[in-house]
Amino acid sequence: MKILDICTVDFSFTGIPVHVRNFYNELKKRNIVDIVAPSFDAKFLETMPLKNNTKLYSLPRKKNPCAYLLGLSRLVKKENYDVIHIHGNSSTMALELFACDSVNALKIVHTHNTEYKAKVLNKLLNGYMLNKADVLFAASMKAGQKLYKNNHFYVINNGIDESSFKYNVQKRAEIRKKYNIKDTQVVIGHVGTFNYQKNQDFLIKIAQKLSCLKYKFILIGDGKREEFKKRIKELNLEDRFIILPTNNHIQDFYSAFDIFAFPSRFEGLGMAAVEAQISGVFCILSDNVPQEARISKRTFFLPLKVENWIKIIKSYHYENQRNDVFSKKYDIHNCAIQLEKIYKENSDNK
Repeated sequence: MKILDICTVDFSFTGIPVHVRNFYNELKKRNIVDIVAPSFDAKFLETMPLKNNTKLYSLPRKKNPCAYLLGLSRLVKKENYDVIHIHGNSSTMALELFACDSVNALKIVHTHNTEYKAKVLNKLLNGYMLNKADVLFAASMKAGQKLYKNNHFYVINNGIDESSFKYNVQKRAEIRKKYNIKDTQVVIGHVGTFNYQKNQDFLIKIAQKLSCLKYKFILIGDGKREEFKKRIKELNLEDRFIILPTNNHIQDFYSAFDIFAFPSRFEGLGMAAVEAQISGVFCILSDNVPQEARISKRTFFLPLKVENWIKIIKSYHYENQRNDVFSKKYDIHNCAIQLEKIYKENSDNK
């Protein structure tokens, strides 16, 4: 099968590209998979060795929309894909459907979030998107119901290579030693782009209510990271936080965390939360995160009220054995097989 994944955001260490990367690493074993994105991060590409003559097409989406649509249209006409899988967050995926309208490929739109920046465009383009898409995918029931309303859609679990995220005692010791974290200290970790959605400022409020000797915060992400560092400096909290850029060995940090905090204002699913649970971390998630994200007995969903979070954080106790995952639904091997099955069934019925 020849597949084109269209990523509507820059291809880097963020949610949609990580999803595409994870599935690519499985699908490439049995299929030809090409990828379109506005840009490609070189370090991120190191985590997905290309195979089967995969082609990467950098087509900036926002700078010149007309040139983007024309370039995408020419590409799909030339390459004769069986499946065109469009990944985005709103009905603006209608633009990609418009560019691909003349080809006979199975056209899929896949929503990964529950809130949209382009709210007016989202309303205007929703009807066209629903009319032109052959199949509708969503990262969760909540994401699908928000964008597709009463139309039929598939929930596609965000597959993860679980073996990469298993708890590693050695990595825990190495990272905690590197950052001078004592064995007696509780590390509260977070992974996510520094922005309004991920709501890292809530963690500042948490830090102000906890003992500076017992608790340490490690936050990993890009986005408005420097602005966040400036805020904690102004509040004299610099020694409480370790702020790091996104990297290609984030899985090692989960082993160093004791608690994973995810205070999102909204989420399509929350892949970082799933990764943390696979690593056995005690997780506290905002109740804005879909319930489908829960796969561990040590995961709590809470409203964004500081006192509630403080109570659960203080209830934490260290466990050397971290294996409370009760579901394998995010195993990438199983997820990829299921995705291929959906591709084939809908292609045959097209």
